[in-house]
Amino acid sequence: MKSINLLYLFLLIILSTTSLAQKKIPVTAAGKYEARDLTLEEVRNKAIDEAKKNAMVKAGISENVQVSDFLYTFEDDEKFQDIFQSFVSTETGADIIVEEVIEKKRDINEFGNILIEVEIKAVVYKHKSEKDPTFKFRVDGIKEFYMNGDPVEFEFLPAQDGYLKIFNVTNESASVLYPYADKNNSILNDKKGELFKKNLMVRFPVNPNMDYYYFDISDDRADKEFNLLIFVYTKKDIPFLEDENVNSIMRWIYELPLDEREVAQYGIIVRK
Repeated sequence: MKSINLLYLFLLIILSTTSLAQKKIPVTAAGKYEARDLTLEEVRNKAIDEAKKNAMVKAGISENVQVSDFLYTFEDDEKFQDIFQSFVSTETGADIIVEEVIEKKRDINEFGNILIEVEIKAVVYKHKSEKDPTFKFRVDGIKEFYMNGDPVEFEFLPAQDGYLKIFNVTNESASVLYPYADKNNSILNDKKGELFKKNLMVRFPVNPNMDYYYFDISDDRADKEFNLLIFVYTKKDIPFLEDENVNSIMRWIYELPLDEREVAQYGIIVRK
């Protein structure tokens, strides 16, 4: 009898956990766009945006879908490369990750307009909850421009208790900035599972053995590099155990219930 009760309790825990998880819906959708005054790449990205909207509708997100790229737009109107066109964040009840883009048609008609049609294979993460308006944070001290090797520091102020992950994504790589871990230099490692307290400001880096962060241009041939800092604040300590790449980061974020997370992006341009 005791073992039956334990099994029943275990099933209840599993069911409750499953009910809180984001619903993942694989979708294939098409999109097209036609324009005269845009580049080929811009028209292609517009076509992908249309396909994303159609994918959201096919997944049952029938509200007025306003798709916004999960990518930072810099004041000088420069953006990351096309890899970031794969991600979208919306407040319409779902998130979407594009896993593959297939260009079906590229043409220039008799009027000189560029027409591009694409098909995407995507996963839509349908929310089972609404955002918690009280679960917020503020970041101060991040500048948009740094010279190569300049020190970087900032302050983090949460409105509620929670746990923080910071990812740094460039057009070349993706990594976990916080909690930092280096098996070859453990003295610089951050403590994992640190609880950040409500209304208590914290200066980063938090490790007393690390004075600043430094962003160096990894490509010797480049004169600048784009860095996108993605702050993910969660109510529970959810470890990130995936490979450090953009797809894994976005999947990890989107699988978190909407009312359990707050996400913000900060773009940095590093120049030589």
